[in-house]
Amino acid sequence: MRASPELDVQVEWLPFFLRNNIPEEGVPKPGGPGAHQVGARLKEAGQASGINFTGLTDRFPNSTKAHAVMMFAYETAGHETQNKLSEVLFRHYFTDGKYPDIPNLVDAAVEVGLPEAETREALESKRYELRVKQQAAEVSSSGVSGVPYFYFNGKPAFSGAQPPKAFLEAFKKA
Repeated sequence: MRASPELDVQVEWLPFFLRNNIPEEGVPKPGGPGAHQVGARLKEAGQASGINFTGLTDRFPNSTKAHAVMMFAYETAGHETQNKLSEVLFRHYFTDGKYPDIPNLVDAAVEVGLPEAETREALESKRYELRVKQQAAEVSSSGVSGVPYFYFNGKPAFSGAQPPKAFLEAFKKA
C-alpha cells in the first residue's frame, strides 16, 4: 500500500474479539436480520465511504475462524492478500449478510486467490485457533478495547475512524 510517494506502508491485521464467549454458531440479533439493525449514523458513515451496511446477518458472530483465515492468508500469501481478504470478509458480513462459518470463509479466501482445499483444511483442523486466541488476549491486555485500533512500528497510536491526515502524521512520526 502506498500512502504517499515517500512512504511504503504494510498493514497486518491482528485478532481482537469484540464479544467474548460467543458460541461458534453465533448469537441471534434481537429482531432478526434487516436494515433496522444498522443505525442511521453508521449507515450514513458507511455510504460516505462506499460501504453499504445492510444489517442482513442475523447473528452476532464468533469471529475466531475469521481471524484464523486471516492468519492463514498472511502466513501463506502475505499482507496484500490478507488486506484483500479483510475487504471481502467485511463485505460478506456487513453487506451480503454472510455469517463467517467455514463455507463462507472458504468462499472469501478463494475469491482472493487462496487455495480452496488448503484453506478448508486450515479451518477444519482448527490449527490457527489457539494462536488467534492467544494473540487476541495479548492485544486486549495491551489496553485495546475496541476496533479499529492502529499501531505504527509496533507502538499504539489511536483508535476509531480517523481522517487521512491523522494517518499521514502517524506515518511520518513512525
